[in-house]
Amino acid sequence: MADYDKFAKVYSDSHGEEGDYFHKTQIDPGIYKVVGDVKGKTVYDLGCGNGYISRKFAKEGARVFASDISSELIKIAQEKSEKLDIHYSVRDGNDFSGFEDNQFDVVVMNMVIHYIEDLDKLFEGISRVLKPNGILAFSTSHFFRVESPYSDWIKGEINGKEKLFIKVTNYLESYSVKTKGGWDNETELTIYNRPLNVLVNTMSKHGLYLKEVYEPESVGFARSFSEELQKSHHIPTFIIFGAIKK
Repeated sequence: MADYDKFAKVYSDSHGEEGDYFHKTQIDPGIYKVVGDVKGKTVYDLGCGNGYISRKFAKEGARVFASDISSELIKIAQEKSEKLDIHYSVRDGNDFSGFEDNQFDVVVMNMVIHYIEDLDKLFEGISRVLKPNGILAFSTSHFFRVESPYSDWIKGEINGKEKLFIKVTNYLESYSVKTKGGWDNETELTIYNRPLNVLVNTMSKHGLYLKEVYEPESVGFARSFSEELQKSHHIPTFIIFGAIKK
């Protein structure tokens, strides 16, 4: 993820103060539903990018801590956050050093978890720093939409009507795949794909239990297909989880 340094400004510009198209239309609304009212709460925005969510929460009355492995993104976030109660740091997603036990009411990871290799260490750290009954909100690509080469769009017919489908293989395997960063189409990023059972069971192992899940309608994909197929939104692109520490 430090590779994000190579396209930090382009990434930040694409997200602005509300997130890019997919965050605004599909991802962030679910994150905000899970988190709820943050006034008077202490929030950790893990993998904060340019800090737009951190700034939103700070303006709503939260005390915010935020981190990212990209030093360039943290610089941008700090420049955009003057006079706001946000404490930024450059750190790996599994680095919870300096945080107290039971420090946070909320931990947010927005489209971050698929970059983190050690899931056990991640959830162990989150569980330690979350208060009892604290909330974890995170998003990732939907399990039907894992990184290629193991999923792809296809056209076909069902009941005599042309539809857009997704074919998925190797779903039950945990594996990593190299992919090009979409912001410069050059930088190679490593994505970790895991089935749902691995994610949920590792969370519960560390006292983090699901309380809600959102699968937003897919919007804005398959632009190379016909207009009719572009309206086929029945397969979600992203999934948002809300968990509680017990």
